[in-house]
Amino acid sequence: MRPLAIRSLFIALLVFTATSCLVPTTKEDYLRGFERFVQDVEKNGEKFSRSDWRWANKKFSRYTDEFYDKFRDELTLEERMEVTLLKGRYLTAKGASFLGRIINKNLKKDVDKLSEEVKRYLDENLDEDLEGIKKGAREIGDSAVKVMEEVLKELKKKKE
Repeated sequence: MRPLAIRSLFIALLVFTATSCLVPTTKEDYLRGFERFVQDVEKNGEKFSRSDWRWANKKFSRYTDEFYDKFRDELTLEERMEVTLLKGRYLTAKGASFLGRIINKNLKKDVDKLSEEVKRYLDENLDEDLEGIKKGAREIGDSAVKVMEEVLKELKKKKE
């Protein structure tokens, strides 16, 4: 890359960084900025590193504390509810990201363990359990036949 291109890229990066950290001047800027921030976390949170999460948590704190306090008195009830929903969406995205990583790591272990237990059951206990089920079905059937015979006897007695 040529020095001019590098300088232009550096300036663009500097402007982006500076504008992304600006304090909103109106409640509308605050709400739009908070919405964009939460959307970014929802979209990219799964890919965030620890340092990305530290940055996001700091920015979240600014939106929920410093910036919120600045515009609290100007916000309508509906806008306050919107802020509450944005907080919930952020926390959900954050939780999903961390839980997703943990679940993905442990899911394979759990599936493998369950697979081993099912295989062991099929090898060691299935035949015995099937025999028990057959025996129970025969006993139920025999009992049902006896009950039907008793009912028929009673009906014959009443008819006579």
